[in-house]
Amino acid sequence: MNRRSLLLAGAAFSVAGPLRAQQAAGPTYEGLTLQSHGKAIRAIHYRPVGEGRRAAIVMMHGAGANIASRGPWHELAMQFAGDGYQVLTPLFTDAFADDGKRPERMMEAWRDVGEDAIDWFIDHGVDRRRTAMFGYSLGSYVAVDGALGNSRAAAAVGVAGGVDVYAPRVPRRRVPVLIIRAENDTVVLPRNTAAWADFLQEHNVSTRVEVIQGAGHHFRPPEWADIFTRASAFYAENIGRPDQDT
Repeated sequence: MNRRSLLLAGAAFSVAGPLRAQQAAGPTYEGLTLQSHGKAIRAIHYRPVGEGRRAAIVMMHGAGANIASRGPWHELAMQFAGDGYQVLTPLFTDAFADDGKRPERMMEAWRDVGEDAIDWFIDHGVDRRRTAMFGYSLGSYVAVDGALGNSRAAAAVGVAGGVDVYAPRVPRRRVPVLIIRAENDTVVLPRNTAAWADFLQEHNVSTRVEVIQGAGHHFRPPEWADIFTRASAFYAENIGRPDQDT
């Protein structure tokens, strides 16, 4: 697949709308900015009811995307918040505008946004052992490769990613990884997702692969619901256990 295709892969999340904190008896959200190498990175912060699981997830969007208080990305973040997690959805392209060519310095700037978002949660009282990354398409590479690099995240989920997104680096850290792929993905080919999983396993990263049957790269609402179910079960095993502090 080519990088133009990847640039279009996140178009479903493309238009940001007005953002206000909700005033309901459920999860709430509000816009904020966090700093990464002196740049202001726009993000949406989602909060569970009460203290929830005292755990946090950083969600890295697909290529060509924006962040918005509507649409499947927002709804997925709200589901994670409903399951007891704080969530940040940073617009990582604020750190380096995407030109589709993606030199290493661009990828590093994007990974740094994820690292700084995890640090933001830690600075706000979340135990680093209860922090995790999540990414879709291009963001799957940014999330997982970053979590296995300099981040302090304790787990990572990559959705619809593979070696054709970007060549993975040799991991510096070992945290559990869940890779979720679409059975009929024609943007990131299944064989390239398999190659990514094989690479991680060869480097002693605990890696699990799960498949969304019948799905293509651009997931439909029931498929996003399936992704949430799989990812939330993985997080519950790794960062959201009630007994984790002991």
